[in-house]
Amino acid sequence: MAEKNIFIRDVIDVKELQTLQDNWAKATDLAFITVDVNGTPITEQSNFTPFCKKLRKVPAFRERCYHCDACGGRRAKKTGRASIYMCHAGLVDYSIPIMIHGQLIGSIQSGQVVSDHMEKLKPVMKLSEEWKEDPELVKLHSQVTVMPHEKIVAVAQTICDSYNYTVEKQYASKIEAELREKDLRLVKEEKLRIEMEKSLRDIELKALHYQINPHFLFNVLNTIGRLAFFENAKMTEDVVYAFSDMMRYILRKSNNPLSTLGDEMTHVLNYLKIHKIRLGSRLQYSIEIPEEYRVVQVPFLSLTTIVENSIKYAVENRTSGGTVLVTCHARKGDLYIEITDDGDGMSREQIRSLLRGDAFKNKESNSVGVYNINSRLIHHFGPEYALQIESDNVPSGGTKVIIKVPLPEKGSADV
Repeated sequence: MAEKNIFIRDVIDVKELQTLQDNWAKATDLAFITVDVNGTPITEQSNFTPFCKKLRKVPAFRERCYHCDACGGRRAKKTGRASIYMCHAGLVDYSIPIMIHGQLIGSIQSGQVVSDHMEKLKPVMKLSEEWKEDPELVKLHSQVTVMPHEKIVAVAQTICDSYNYTVEKQYASKIEAELREKDLRLVKEEKLRIEMEKSLRDIELKALHYQINPHFLFNVLNTIGRLAFFENAKMTEDVVYAFSDMMRYILRKSNNPLSTLGDEMTHVLNYLKIHKIRLGSRLQYSIEIPEEYRVVQVPFLSLTTIVENSIKYAVENRTSGGTVLVTCHARKGDLYIEITDDGDGMSREQIRSLLRGDAFKNKESNSVGVYNINSRLIHHFGPEYALQIESDNVPSGGTKVIIKVPLPEKGSADV
């Protein structure tokens, strides 16, 4: 299989190379610039001659300079060594190929001098003559430094040997760092999977504990409900039957860790009915879930847990009480279920702590918890479906918790 393309900016530290390039220019009195495989500069010019600076200000000549640099880089690739040649304007340049595993990713261009061996050098491309029509360019060309050919060769080969070794080493370090990061990510994902499986096992054990004798439990509840009916205790009857429905839902036997939004909302409504009777006017709530979204799959007991937190922290702890709203809307193939309260909110650090599962990990809470819901959303639907919490952390500023789940594809069977 062919190796993927490597791009020079992904491998080279341009800022570091610029410093090296400037130092090379000061030490050798040569001009330097680094380009990609197309001849496009990735560094600034170092010690460019006045002639070349002016030449590159003219678009037509600048394109020839870029093409000349690209041709020089390709010529140097053939041998893997510095290639010395005559540029299109008749100056001596050399190209140092920057190679990774035999792939040319760019080149260091240097020179802009006249050599005592000009007649032995081959132009890398057709020589330009148009620039000679500009008297100022002609004058600047005549002022270009003459440098012994041996010095040019020595500088070129020295830089070529030392820099390509550095590039290979940098690339190897980069690949090693990427592998370490990948391994770390896999370790974190495995840790998350283990923690989630443990939390699910805890839930199952609790459910089994509550299922010791469910028939007896429901018989008792139904008996209390009938007594309340005969005694005309309507409020007691409502609480008993709502609680009975909740227990059936919690103790249901199913291997599917997901539920339909419709079943979840029925459970949440029963939960809110019971708290409404207990808290009276201190609790106000509203649920607006269109019928068309009731078949959407959500993690089991996820909405109830969020609503429970809203009542606990935004309603019960305030003498004035509070309001809980449950709404939803669809966007780009996903359903956004929003549970909003008008409590005093949370700080950013509190939100981060909840999502990290600090209370859960420290065994400070016996509930499923926000962390568990977040973990299950990521596990079932992917990291882009992580739980979202928005809060202004001011009195009555409120908190909004957003559960995002994918909508079923059109034409798929209802669950």
